[in-house]
Amino acid sequence: MSQLGYAPQKDNSSGTSTFQKILDVIEYVGNKFPSPFILFSMLALVVLVISAIFEGTAVSYIGKGGKAVDVKVLSLLNADGFRYIMTDMVKNFINFPPLGLVVVMMLAMGLAEATGFIGTLVRKIMLGVPSWAITATIFFIGINGNLASDAAMVFVPAAAAAVYASMGKNPILGMSIAFAATAAGFSANFIPAGTDALVAGITQSVIGNVAATANSPAHPLINYYFMSSSVVLLTIVGTLVAEQVVSPRLDKLEMKELQNGINEHLVTPEEKKGLAYAGWTALAYILLLLILLVPEYGVLRDPKTHLLIPKSPFLDGIIPILFFFFFFIGIAFGIGKGVIKKESDIPKFLSQGLSGSLSFIVTAFSAAQFIAWFNKTNIATVIAVKGANLLQSLDFTGAALVIALILLSGFVDLFVISGSAKWLVLAPIFVPMFGLLGYEPALTQAAYRIGESAINSVTPLNYYVPVMLGIMAHYMKSEEKVGMGTLMATQIPYALAFLVTWTLWLLLFMALNLPLGPGANIFLK
Repeated sequence: MSQLGYAPQKDNSSGTSTFQKILDVIEYVGNKFPSPFILFSMLALVVLVISAIFEGTAVSYIGKGGKAVDVKVLSLLNADGFRYIMTDMVKNFINFPPLGLVVVMMLAMGLAEATGFIGTLVRKIMLGVPSWAITATIFFIGINGNLASDAAMVFVPAAAAAVYASMGKNPILGMSIAFAATAAGFSANFIPAGTDALVAGITQSVIGNVAATANSPAHPLINYYFMSSSVVLLTIVGTLVAEQVVSPRLDKLEMKELQNGINEHLVTPEEKKGLAYAGWTALAYILLLLILLVPEYGVLRDPKTHLLIPKSPFLDGIIPILFFFFFFIGIAFGIGKGVIKKESDIPKFLSQGLSGSLSFIVTAFSAAQFIAWFNKTNIATVIAVKGANLLQSLDFTGAALVIALILLSGFVDLFVISGSAKWLVLAPIFVPMFGLLGYEPALTQAAYRIGESAINSVTPLNYYVPVMLGIMAHYMKSEEKVGMGTLMATQIPYALAFLVTWTLWLLLFMALNLPLGPGANIFLK
């Protein structure tokens, strides 16, 4: 690669600016948080204490059919509570809705990732587009990168930097685009991923806390219309920010002269063969799915109404449908590439995929107890009713309420990077509270996911920040200093633009009363 003619710019990442002091505080506070397993264990113990202190506290609200519902706080710090804790601990864990959803999805997604299918597909697309379309392409691929879960935050920025360098463009700009797409755009996608199943599973575990939301849909597609349309929105917004705001700033940095590193990202003949196998397999699978969906009496339609929404075997079985899709294309790619040579290779790759969910399974044990105890004591319902009454008295509903939840979600994201950990804490309170105000869980979940996602790339606690700093150091001249400040300066414009436009997009859905997903509306009926 020829040397890029950029003038050096002094980096202020080690300075004592107000911005750096804020980052220092965020990093200090965030590092004081315990691991998710310990955090939820502590929260579960807090629930026990609160249940004893506020035992008997009662609230009333109007449930479905206009009937009054009375609820009071039950203590678990007594003989009955102790027996419940001991006898239901295993059941709480096994019946924890996100557990099965995540394990099943990670098996298939892990297979597709472990064989190299997802990474190869990303590289193939990025290397095949013209220079003028590369920015939008990386945004589109990166935003949909959550198909590979967090792994996309590693291989997409690294590949994007190499592609930009090969085109004579600033590789740091390529990295910044990819990191913003994979981190800040994490919740949006065209193809439902494990994240959708995980978040929906948590929502499902709390929708019965109040009668208003008891029959609301909580399948992995309740935000699909909103999140899939968000891919286009964020791609356009991200491209404009990259070219109009971030690129001029990065043009002042001076890159070192490197050998063209694009060769290590080229798709090999074996990988091309694997992609061909996977492509034909995907086409056959989609055609079979259409045969089961399109006819009026299709097997995956509701056997009584012959409809797909609001309830049907298709929606109820979306996890198995996605599982087999990625399972078969992962195997097809592996066979074409030559990494799957015998049937015994398949369970090995499945095991690799499952290993990625082990940390969640550990966290799920303590989180399951926290959620179950929270629901058993009725604390969640009491908080929701009192909170809803307060908000109604203040006339704090509609757009203002949704914006407030988005901002709260984004603020918490600065300190707790795990999206599932945050939703496990917020869902038991806000899903019932929004329900009592007349809103579907789908809206509450969508608002949460906007704030949680948009801020991902600007929190110093993001596990992949060191990876981005390493990529930057790889391309910078040795005398150039790069640090957190440099990275944050490239990411804050994306984060703010995503947060604002994504919020406005949700408010537009609300104003037009558009469904957020199949059978998932804005307002409760």
